Amino acid sequence: ILKEALTTHGVDVTHCGVAKGVSSGRGYVFLTPNGQVSAVVSGGSNQLGWNAWKPLYHKLSGTSVQADQQDCISEDYVRDLLKDKSCLLLQREIPEFVNEIFVTVARKHFPTILIMQDIGGEDRPMAASYISKCDYLMPNESELNRLVQSCCKPLNGDIEGVETQEGDMEHIVACARRLQNECGAKNVLVTLGARGSLLVCENGKTIISQDPCMLSASLVVDETGAGDCYRAAIAVALTEQDISLQKCMQFASAAGALAVMKRGAVPSIPTQAQVHHLCAEQFRWKESLHHETPEEHATHLAEDIAHLPRGGWEENDNFPLMFGSRLNSMKDRPELWEGKSLVNAKDWVKRQGTIRGLTCVDFNYPQHFGSVWANNTEAKACLDAEGLKAGSVCLRYPAKFMRGAMNHPDAELRQEAIDLTKEAAQVARDLGCNEVVVWSAYDGYDYPFQVDYDEKWQQLVDAFQECCDAYLDIKFSLEFKPTDENTRFFTVPSTGTALLLVQQINRSNMGLTLDVGHMLMAGENPGQSIAMVGQHKKLFGIQLNDGYTRLAAEDGLMFASVHPGMALEIIYQLQRTGFDGHLYFDTFPQRTDPVDEAEYNIQRVKAFWRAAKNLDSTKLTQIANEHDALGALELVNQALRDT
Repeated sequence: ILKEALTTHGVDVTHCGVAKGVSSGRGYVFLTPNGQVSAVVSGGSNQLGWNAWKPLYHKLSGTSVQADQQDCISEDYVRDLLKDKSCLLLQREIPEFVNEIFVTVARKHFPTILIMQDIGGEDRPMAASYISKCDYLMPNESELNRLVQSCCKPLNGDIEGVETQEGDMEHIVACARRLQNECGAKNVLVTLGARGSLLVCENGKTIISQDPCMLSASLVVDETGAGDCYRAAIAVALTEQDISLQKCMQFASAAGALAVMKRGAVPSIPTQAQVHHLCAEQFRWKESLHHETPEEHATHLAEDIAHLPRGGWEENDNFPLMFGSRLNSMKDRPELWEGKSLVNAKDWVKRQGTIRGLTCVDFNYPQHFGSVWANNTEAKACLDAEGLKAGSVCLRYPAKFMRGAMNHPDAELRQEAIDLTKEAAQVARDLGCNEVVVWSAYDGYDYPFQVDYDEKWQQLVDAFQECCDAYLDIKFSLEFKPTDENTRFFTVPSTGTALLLVQQINRSNMGLTLDVGHMLMAGENPGQSIAMVGQHKKLFGIQLNDGYTRLAAEDGLMFASVHPGMALEIIYQLQRTGFDGHLYFDTFPQRTDPVDEAEYNIQRVKAFWRAAKNLDSTKLTQIANEHDALGALELVNQALRDT
């Protein structure tokens, strides 16, 4: 029965053995209503069926024990098992001497095999000579503490002379370093449940922390096998994927998260495609995990689109980007919301959940938080309930920063603004998105000689560097604006100035969000601005709208309603530069039904997207080479007729 269950699910059982006279092991799993599990394991043959292996262990370890050599396992047999293998993943529900056989043979004959030791299973000390042969030790937090207590020297004081307490990250790091310093451990990867995971690398200095995937409580069905899926996935990622250690941990976190969504140990094991899809959702992965053919890429793209929470306008509408729309607009025309509450962001998210084609929500911070939600997990659960995702978190500095946020003349208030920006980054993490959009209504001046321009500029450089370095996994995206009723001249008043600032900040996770209305207010051609920023791969976000810009006003009108030719070029340049963020409508419906207005914007963008895709590239090149104004206008007119 056991073999049949394994082979049915694609497991290679070629080298599975049978222990005569010993029954198979059993695991009795106790499942609580909230998905948590505990288990009692009876080892059976998995623990007692290894007698034929003992002579080889004594031979390899140099201990002399008389044994019947007939039917015993040979070193050649183990070597053949390990031949052409890239990873050896071990656990402790089998006798330790069996693990030692495999580690010894692997290190002797195949020194490049990655050896990964799961600490779970039987709770017993491990020899330093064994620990030092493993590339990765993988305990959970309690296993780490017990391993240190059983394998390291007793301490009279605090670990490494630093006061630590169990549960603190400092304590976990200190324990891992003790295993490295006293037992020769290499990389120590600690799983922390709801707090994610922590990797202390071989040099003891590089520490990588990874938050878990954010799941609403209703999705957690059964935690059986989640840890096993995590460790199998990290092994796959380290050996088969050409990605960073951080992404390997994200891949493993996604696998563990998927495993809790189905009941049963075997049915809950996810495929690599499912893991990659969740990584795309939670960690904004865009690249493939392997080199795809064009046909594979097209198929996977279609699958990804099909799994978007709300998807396209129609079932066969494989639109490649997500759509978001201004959350505050959901307050408009409350009489159309059938008497339902529209008091706070929670109500507005529910209203956005009715917009056909909308896929994500951009929250303002701290405006949309505070007492609205019990915690960020509740906000994430609200999104899940409406079939939406978080697109980004947008800074809205409160009125106390009227004299400046990152540019405030008071150093303490400047630091408070920086800290508020970092808080927004943590909210983004908690919501499962990776972008913070920073627009300050107050960083600038009104009169000549009012500020020191060089000082204000350097303050922004220093502030954003601090934020970027504190949250390497979060994109910080500056949204410029040329003028505003609060600030007549902004420190960063144009696309070119903003791009120069990003270059001086010099951080890979620093970029720009371009607002069409702001570009029009600055006297720019949005298509040219997008091309300039996109060329430097610094376009993190785009906010779509339109306007007349009379007296430098920001109208926030519906997309392509005033400048359709410019709108077509905006979409064309987004396609040409490979923009991969989400499309956000920063519009002000006010007297219009905000749900209908958002749906109209989505329809128009999709029509313009198709029109831009169908532009004749040969004709475009001819027009550009000749600076052919009439040809350009005719091209636009033809394309718009097709929308």
